[in-house]
Amino acid sequence: MIQASIGISTESNAARAGLDAARQVVEGLGGEQPDWCVAFVTPEHHAGLEALLHSVTGAAGTPYVVGCSASGILGAGRELEQGPALGLLGVRSDQLRATPFLFHDEGDQGMTASVRLGQRLVNSRDTDDLLLVWPDPFHVRPDRLLQGLDAVQGEVPVVGGAASASGAGASTFQFCGTEISEASVSGLRLGGRFQGAVGVTQGCEPLGQPLRVTRSSENMILELDGRPPFAALKERAPAGLLEDLDWGLNFLFVGLLPDPEETEVRPGEYLVRNIITADPDTGMLAISSRVEEGQSIIFARREPGSARGDLLRMLEEIPAPSADRRYKFGLYFNCLARGVSLYDEAGVDSALLARAMPDLPLLGFFCSAEIAPLRGANQLFTYTGVLLLVAE
Repeated sequence: MIQASIGISTESNAARAGLDAARQVVEGLGGEQPDWCVAFVTPEHHAGLEALLHSVTGAAGTPYVVGCSASGILGAGRELEQGPALGLLGVRSDQLRATPFLFHDEGDQGMTASVRLGQRLVNSRDTDDLLLVWPDPFHVRPDRLLQGLDAVQGEVPVVGGAASASGAGASTFQFCGTEISEASVSGLRLGGRFQGAVGVTQGCEPLGQPLRVTRSSENMILELDGRPPFAALKERAPAGLLEDLDWGLNFLFVGLLPDPEETEVRPGEYLVRNIITADPDTGMLAISSRVEEGQSIIFARREPGSARGDLLRMLEEIPAPSADRRYKFGLYFNCLARGVSLYDEAGVDSALLARAMPDLPLLGFFCSAEIAPLRGANQLFTYTGVLLLVAE
């Protein structure tokens, strides 16, 4: 059996917030204590994090509390993007095992940390285990984390989101039990008897059909189908959006397709990357990722209407559990560029999720980047929402 419950607290005092959220979790479990907890904490509680975790472990009755900082919390049908907040998921089960972990960056942007993590959890190879990760994006680069894990772990699915903070230059934090750290990656290995389903929803809509990169260098796209890339972008961009180039690039992106031979865009199946530079004179585009010759790409626009529609698509398409099992809890990793900054109103994604799964304990946070498998390969996403549902 798997039982789960969540607690959300907006108490400004860190110790009281921990006590408040933990009591909600225990109450939701019928008075029973959870075996382990996941916590997402806004930066307002950084100074009091030790007291917060002490309150959680004492009131919840478990030392196994793992999580990270979050610029905002999602849960109980709400999105808390301003002010102090704590989101807590507690799980109790005789069939679902959780192994919490925390690994520090060794100065190589997370490569050593990811290899050590993979070595610690090497028994997950050739199993149905699943890894949840919350890296510090400023020191443990999520792409390097995935490279290291894939090299050691093989095809173990990885899901999660990069920790976030409020304000430019603010640092993130991670924690596991009583250990609190920056420049690290925290998370959980889930093992045992369970079913996991993962869905990805995009915040950007495709503009036209795929194009082939015919000349590139590092992160620069020099030709698309033998033509200047900027000309192709201008043809596909909505009218007037590129009149002010710097402003327009806040809404226009490149999407990398997972298969270089792709000729059609499958809903949700592309990796959005920022356009860093667009030069109308040379026609060159530079993006926030290395791009290879032969790669299929699309152009995409960040747009709230398509984001709503794609979330509904994901909820319709996510696999249903088997007839004798139902989802017991969920985790949702939402890009911090969604929320109010995308929709110009609060709570859109959480309301749609709650409407689709009204009784499900669901906890999430606003991430710096999102991680999920795509066609069997673990990928780094941006401007997306990643939903993990767990069933017995």
